Amino acid sequence: MRGPTPWGLLLFTFATLCTASLPSTSPATPLVLPPDFTPPQVFNNTNLLRTIDLTRPYSREVIAVIVENGSNQTQTEYYVPFAKEVVDRVSYVEARDKAGPGGDFIVRKVEFDEKSPVQYYRIDMAPLAPSSQITLQLTIGLLHTATPRPATVSQVDKQFLFYRGSRYFHSAYPTLKQKTKLRFPNPEVPEYTKFTPKAGSTDDPAKAGSFITYGPYELVKVEEKGGEPIELMYEYTAPVITANTLERDIEVSHWGGNMAVEERYTITNKGAKLKDQFSRVTWAATSYYNPPTHAIKSLTFDLGVGASDPYYTDEIGNISTSRFRSNSYEALLELKPRFPIFGGWNASFVIGWNHELGKFLRTDKKDAEQYVLKVPFLEGPKEPIVYDEVEVTVILPEGATDVSYISPIDIDSEERYLHKTFMDTLGRTALKLKVRNVADEAHGKELIVMYRYPKFAGLRKPLVFFTGLMSLFLVSWLIGKVDTRIAK
Repeated sequence: MRGPTPWGLLLFTFATLCTASLPSTSPATPLVLPPDFTPPQVFNNTNLLRTIDLTRPYSREVIAVIVENGSNQTQTEYYVPFAKEVVDRVSYVEARDKAGPGGDFIVRKVEFDEKSPVQYYRIDMAPLAPSSQITLQLTIGLLHTATPRPATVSQVDKQFLFYRGSRYFHSAYPTLKQKTKLRFPNPEVPEYTKFTPKAGSTDDPAKAGSFITYGPYELVKVEEKGGEPIELMYEYTAPVITANTLERDIEVSHWGGNMAVEERYTITNKGAKLKDQFSRVTWAATSYYNPPTHAIKSLTFDLGVGASDPYYTDEIGNISTSRFRSNSYEALLELKPRFPIFGGWNASFVIGWNHELGKFLRTDKKDAEQYVLKVPFLEGPKEPIVYDEVEVTVILPEGATDVSYISPIDIDSEERYLHKTFMDTLGRTALKLKVRNVADEAHGKELIVMYRYPKFAGLRKPLVFFTGLMSLFLVSWLIGKVDTRIAK
């Protein structure tokens, strides 16, 4: 019996490759409200405690509120309003039953009339019976809430940030009693808005150490919550680091049992700018006793236990200092820029490393061709940082199909395409996810990617290589049979 010829193998491989296609995806149905929508007044906030944390380059609000169903029907939808100028800076909104055993509630941003001054998030709570109560805990992350004041300082001056907010929590429902507490990095708060206290009450606000408390206030109506602004100026002894863009590539190789990670950063220090030119002599003198500074002196990345082969390059080459330390507990890549990065200064660099694939990849017990990849959606430096735009690309092996994913944060847009690299034929299936306004609390949250990888797909590359090599030998043999001699 005759075996297959090299041309037959080539045609068979080409036909197999042509059957590979990218999985289709259907976008989630948006939650759309009518232009004249107003939340039904079915709830009462009987008691509300709002804590605003300003110790990082963004504000983190934790609202613990006792919600009472004041209607005669079971309710499940609780709306949280945001001013139009604020909603574009929302990083996340999380909700849970603080006193109950259940997990987080589903929070969805709704599509609303763009001309409306108020936008909404909807919380799908557990069914709440009439006259029943639930202790709802809301966690809200807002980016770019503070700006440096003054905008320019000298190299050794202190840095102060200016924050503007409201002493009332902006709720869609009347609040019977509420209090607002602000937490600062240190007790140095030279300026803050003061109100005339009611008769027989203490100062409003009350300051104790690094905390300032407004309230408590009685019966705050819905229409009052947009007013009563507060302004504060506080010392911030760290750089205000913002990653303008982060491009994170995760490449999976079944043949090598390796997962390669590469991250490309463009960062800016959005703290106070330098009033004068930078002085290396002054910097060296002050660095001797290591005081707090608003410049970026170094960045430390935790690559995860087992990380290997790290690399780092600046935009114009490796002009900065880097050091990698790895043990059984951690793997740290420490970067020290050639110059400290002061307010308004930018930096661009690339880091990368490898991991054993077996630590992140599992197969389905019932289906050996079904794989589940669990990787951190975001890693990043240990220093406080916010991300304006993040682009995460997962590059799967060539021939992977039926790709789906579960993201720990809401995705703004996704793209699926074929990524071509060395020794590929049609290309590898790639999944690109884009998000905006990400706080560093997303570090370590896992992205789960499910895909099917047939056994034959693993033989695709060696088969193509063998077919190409045999074709080369066949062509060489045919050329060798051609008589190129000049006739006598």
